[in-house]
Order: sequence, then structure tokens, then C-alpha cells
Amino acid sequence: MFESPEQTLSALNRVGYFTDCKTATTVYLAGNINKPIMLEGPAGAGKTELAQSVARAAGADLIRLQCYQGINEEKAIGHFDKSLQELFVLLKTKSEETCDWAQIRQDVTSRAFFLAGPLLTAIEREKRCVLLIDEIDKVDYAFEALLLEVLSDWTISIPKMGTVKATTVPFVFMTSNQERRLGDPLRRRSFYLIVEHPTAEREAAIVKSKTPTATAATHRFIAGLAKALRSFNLEKPPSISEMNDVAQAMQLLSMEEILAVHKDIMLPLIVKTEGDRKRMLMKQAFEVIIYTAQRNAEAMEAQEVAATIARLEASA
Repeated sequence: MFESPEQTLSALNRVGYFTDCKTATTVYLAGNINKPIMLEGPAGAGKTELAQSVARAAGADLIRLQCYQGINEEKAIGHFDKSLQELFVLLKTKSEETCDWAQIRQDVTSRAFFLAGPLLTAIEREKRCVLLIDEIDKVDYAFEALLLEVLSDWTISIPKMGTVKATTVPFVFMTSNQERRLGDPLRRRSFYLIVEHPTAEREAAIVKSKTPTATAATHRFIAGLAKALRSFNLEKPPSISEMNDVAQAMQLLSMEEILAVHKDIMLPLIVKTEGDRKRMLMKQAFEVIIYTAQRNAEAMEAQEVAATIARLEASA
């Protein structure tokens, strides 16, 4: 999918996913060696977005298997269309005086009567796609075992129909919010990346890509606010996308920064649980966070100025 780690990094930056050389190199290697990538980290740190960005950067289709408690083979692989099978049998019995039941049984259990789920769809694509297995930590070990066949041999065994071999090997991403520890067999078959919340500088660049007409001061403030909120021990720290929402809200309201008087406007955007809302309303907590965000933004500006001076001195 990509020609080098440097080209991978450039392609991801081009579609708005700002990351580091380590991540870009892992993506490059996994794509060329046909290895899945296991992404672990806090919710909202950009795990799912990485898979989506790789698909956009490579011009590939994204197929998503959203995991949840109780998911089964039928949801992941697919199932026979019983209505179509029954209709086929009915038509055969009416149109033929003597039926070849062995042939009918073979026909109704063929691929033509099978409705593909995400896993089967991914391996049957003529052009390589990106397969996102999202929140895999919500499934049990039995479902993990189902995935091993796909990720090891790139085949799927379907009862009554047989084994389906991959037409193309999908580029697989598995995400986990670490609600439980995933099994070792799945880990051994994957490259592993921890996806943390971005640095303030990188978050400012992300916000800039979403709100390019806002000022640099606003981008720095949003990044500083994100850092302040995530260090406040909230139940649900804000994700990158939620901070982008705040930036867009500020732009619509013609605000360059958030002040203490904006508490009632901003709390619905920033906090997502009643517990976090109560924390924000206690003992000027919101005011302290805004103050910290402003200091973080000032520190970022000072670093940018220092870096600019250093570059000018080096080129002189």
C-alpha cells in the first residue's frame, strides 16, 4: 500500500492524521508483510481514526466489524439466506418431476446462497481493503479463536459450504480500549502499537486541519485545554474528535478563547457524564482548568518562538 515509512507518514499527514515515525514505520511494515496491527490505548486517542486514515491515504475501501458482547460467527462471517434457499427448493420441486436432492442440497449450500459478513467480504475483495475489527476487547476468547484462522491462514471455514481462501489479504487493524487483556495467540500474530492522546503540539495541528480559518492562538488554546482536561482525572476524558467539536463551536460563536463566563455554554461539549459535570461545578474547577489551558497555550507559544529563533540562528 505504501512505498516507504517516509511516504506512509506523508500520506497520513496529507489526510489529516498527524503521527510519528514509529507509527508510520509500523504501518508500512505491517502493510507489506501482511501482518495485522493491534492498537491499544484510551478511548478517543485515535485508534479507529488511524485505520480510517490508512484507508483514505491508500485509496482503499474500509470494512468495519464492530465488536460487542455476544457477537457470533453469523455477525462476523455471514449466514445462509434461508428464505432464498426455501424459494429455490420450492421452484425446483415444482419445475422438475424428479428432483436430484443431492444436487439441490449442494446448490443451496453454495456461495450463491450465503450472505457475507464483514470478515468474508474483506477476504473476497478483488482489490485489497482495510479491515477494521473495532473494540475487540469486548468479545470473548471463543471469538478470538475464530479470528485466528483468518489472521493466520487468510481462510474462513464455513459449515456445509467449505473453506474460502482469500482473494486478497486485507490490511487488518484491531482496536482495544483495554477493558480486558487479549489472548496471547492473537497478540503473537500482530504488530503492536499503544496509541496515546497526542502531544499538545500535535493536537494543535489536528485542530488546525479541522478549523483552518481559526487563529493559531485558538489552536494552541484548544490543545492546552485538552491537556488540562485530561490531567483533571475525569471519568471520560475528552477525545480528539470532541476537542475538534469544541474548536468548531468556538469558531461558530466567534470565540478565540474560553473564559470562566462561558461555563454554561462549554460544559455540554466538554463533559459527558453527570459525575464529571459535578466535578466541574465544584470549587471553581472550571476556572482552574481554563487558567491551566491558558498557561499551556502560552508555554506552547514560547516553545514555538524559541524553535523559530534557533532555526534562524542555525541558518545565519
